[in-house]
Amino acid sequence: MDAQEYSPLYVQINELYIDTVVIDDTEFITLWCFTVLDEEYKFIYMGCDFTQFNQILIAAGEKGKEIALHMADVLNKPYDTPTIISIKEKFDEYLELTCHDIIVYEPLAVEDDFEEFEDEDDMDIEQLFGNRQNKTQQKYLIYQLDKLYPSKVFEPKKASQEELVDCFEDDSLEMAQLYYDYLNAVENGYTEYEARQVAGLERELFFRMARKASEIWK
Repeated sequence: MDAQEYSPLYVQINELYIDTVVIDDTEFITLWCFTVLDEEYKFIYMGCDFTQFNQILIAAGEKGKEIALHMADVLNKPYDTPTIISIKEKFDEYLELTCHDIIVYEPLAVEDDFEEFEDEDDMDIEQLFGNRQNKTQQKYLIYQLDKLYPSKVFEPKKASQEELVDCFEDDSLEMAQLYYDYLNAVENGYTEYEARQVAGLERELFFRMARKASEIWK
C-alpha cells in the first residue's frame, strides 16, 4: 500500500532575528533565531539549504552582504562539523529580516537543554536571547523554510461610498490584509489551497470575509 502523501501545513512569519548559524556535513543549515508567533517572541530552530540561506542574506541588505563575506571566509578554510557561527557575537547585532513574507512548515516540538523562559511577555528581544544561554529543559520549535519573498504592503484608501461601523473598522482592515497575503502567495507559486493556508484563510467563511473586506478598502 502506498504511503500517505504528506501535505505540509504552512505558517507565515514576518519578523526573523537570526542569532546563530550552524553548518554540518550536509547541504542544510540550521538557524537559531527568534520570531513572532501568536503575537509573542519565540525562540525557534529553522532549517534551510544554502540556496535559501543566500536568499535570506540578499534580502537582509548590507548586513547580509557582510555576513555572506564572513561565511565565505569560514567555508573557504578547513572547519569542523558542526560549526557554530554566532552572528550576534561577530557583528554585535542580530541579522534581521522584517520586510518579507517568510513561509515555513508547521513546527515540531523538540526537547533541548534549556528551561522555560519566565515572564517572556516582559522581555525585549535582547533579554530573550541572553536568557536562553543558561536555561534547561525548554521545548523549542523546528521549522523548515519553504519560501520567502518581499511583503506586499496593503495601503488602503477608504472608498467614499462605503460607511464602516467604527467597532469593525480595524477588523475589516486586518481581514483585507490577509486577503492580500493570499494573493501574494498565489503570485509566488503556491496553489489556491496552500495560499489560503499561508494567509490563515482555510475556512471558506473567513476567505469570503477577507475578500469582501479587500473590496471595501481600496
